[in-house]
Amino acid sequence: MHIKTRRLLQSKRGKLFFVLSFLFIIFIATSVLNRIANTHNIWYFNCHADGYFSQQGESSLTVDKSNLWLMLDIEHNQAQLTYKLDSPTDADATEIAQLLGKVKHVDMGSFTYHLELTLQPTHWQQNSRLQPYLRNEYGITSPHFMEGSSVSQQVQVIDLDRTMTRATLKLLPSNNIWSCQLLSANTSN
Repeated sequence: MHIKTRRLLQSKRGKLFFVLSFLFIIFIATSVLNRIANTHNIWYFNCHADGYFSQQGESSLTVDKSNLWLMLDIEHNQAQLTYKLDSPTDADATEIAQLLGKVKHVDMGSFTYHLELTLQPTHWQQNSRLQPYLRNEYGITSPHFMEGSSVSQQVQVIDLDRTMTRATLKLLPSNNIWSCQLLSANTSN
């Protein structure tokens, strides 16, 4: 077997086969990298989770289920991160917090977006559940998360399916994992 392989590599046909195989592998690797690199300019992610929030009442601890939405839009160097919290028991208890900012840089090795965001004017509910969630999300220790507050956020694309319709995102520094629907991955520059 070893002698046959050596003879094949020393023959003109073997050298040609080796060179063509090597070029094919380079072509495939370049195509994959080009597909990933070109699609990082425009992303629209829509993520949903069931949120369980506890409240200490006078006599017992209660847990309420809510719908938590995360929408992440990245267009070139601009970023918009929107959190929406719906309560299925109270339609008037919907809270929305929007953070706008820019993409500082993209680490293509780990497919991580480094974002600088600012909280936009937000009307918090009296007993807001979203505000403490966001304070925890961003590691803010002050009791108030006010409009104009600046935060750093890293969003890592952990997994992207072949059809580019679903993605798994990891948000840092909180290490929260979100399964998201990819609404658009525009490959135009």
